[in-house]
Amino acid sequence: MQLQITDFSHKNCLIRLSIFTAVLFMVLLVCNGCSFHKKAKYTGYYIFCPDANETKVGYEKYTPHAKSGDALIKEFLKKLKEEPDDIGLRKALPDDVTIDEYMFETQGQLTLYLSSGYSKLKGVSEILRRAAIVKTLCQIKDVDTVQFYVAGQPLTDSNLDAVGYMTADSFIDNTGGETTYKQKATLNMYFSDKTGTNLMKVPVDITYDATIPLEQLAVEQLIRGPYSIDGVDPDEIKATIPEKTELNKISVKENTCYVDFSEDFLKKRTNISAEATIYSVVNTLVELNNINKVQFSINGEQVLLYNDTIDFGSAFERNLDIVVQE
Repeated sequence: MQLQITDFSHKNCLIRLSIFTAVLFMVLLVCNGCSFHKKAKYTGYYIFCPDANETKVGYEKYTPHAKSGDALIKEFLKKLKEEPDDIGLRKALPDDVTIDEYMFETQGQLTLYLSSGYSKLKGVSEILRRAAIVKTLCQIKDVDTVQFYVAGQPLTDSNLDAVGYMTADSFIDNTGGETTYKQKATLNMYFSDKTGTNLMKVPVDITYDATIPLEQLAVEQLIRGPYSIDGVDPDEIKATIPEKTELNKISVKENTCYVDFSEDFLKKRTNISAEATIYSVVNTLVELNNINKVQFSINGEQVLLYNDTIDFGSAFERNLDIVVQE
């Protein structure tokens, strides 16, 4: 009797082991089957393009006919002139911009010679197109850097400094799908000296998101005042913009910058002259190469006098007479 019980237990264990082995085999089989259906990572090329709203760079997958080198450069340049299939994208090279020629050096340096039409592109529109062109061409194995010449002259930034060679990493993509384009610039800001009647020029080095216009960044810094700027002596340099002032809107058209402030701008700071207040804005903005004049408004309406003494209804030009010369 005891022997029969022992045999039954042994058989039961064998059955359980067989079931476990079969289940394990099925699990492994299913997992192996899943691996066959795993989507392969895309390793091909992209054509980069500005999006329709000109806020970021998008892309389309592209399989070129050429395999490498000069032929691939030519094909990509041609593709950058064509409208993307995605209606949410715009071509990187507008109709009035042509690539007159290009030069490719063995060190991986590619120079594009663009027509004068490229100089019409400004601000974010230019940055996005430049990013799209550079990112597209730097996919080519032997192309490490790209530089632009426009109408025979090196492309320059807002400070009229040559941009020079760029890489795909010159334009920083974040993980959220949006693209932030970090640029460096030096803004010449004008704040009041300790007398409150004269202005002092303060160069400020900034790294900024190029989707934000420089004129907006400049005025926002004036509103914050000079105290957040490294190296500024608060006993020597004073803020000019009245407290609680807000920038409602700023735009540039035909080299005139239109600045709309809240009504707080009319409440002049104590011990700061009206001229220093106005020309701190004007002189700062006219330092930018696309601005010659500044027209003010308050909450969208023209105000004829500032502080009851200064004609505030006309556009202002640079005034260096009240700037302290170093």
